[in-house]
Amino acid sequence: MDVIDPTERIAFVIRMISGALTQEIERALRPVRLTHVQLGALVQLSRGGDLSTAELARRSGVTPQSMASALAGLQKRALVVRAPHPTHGRVVCFSVTEDGRSLAARGQQMVAGVNAKALALVDPGERQRLHGLLLTLASGLGLPVEHEQLTKK
Repeated sequence: MDVIDPTERIAFVIRMISGALTQEIERALRPVRLTHVQLGALVQLSRGGDLSTAELARRSGVTPQSMASALAGLQKRALVVRAPHPTHGRVVCFSVTEDGRSLAARGQQMVAGVNAKALALVDPGERQRLHGLLLTLASGLGLPVEHEQLTKK
């Protein structure tokens, strides 16, 4: 059996893109001492509602352990607060503070250039189609994609 060029595998290409984007996002967020996982948590919490570590991890596409570490750092900076789940005794939920919500908005502005750089070579007419295809792939892998996002493509 011959070894094929790894760039012929979509999973390889997506992994390479993901790694490059993560590095760029981390660089962009360094001035405000946020990681991409922390920004993801702040953004998810800013959309409304208290969420558990497991739910935040699922929505952000990271492991619960990574999310727990990210939340600990955010909690130390008073960007999130934790409280017991109203009905599940051992589950802890997090909510965003006003400072956390402000930093989420600022962080999103800081990484907007990363998104623009990544899409610079993609024809503007094809960007929406690419986004839709990526959302379809995410959905097919069981990642949380809202129905409205899939129908926009």
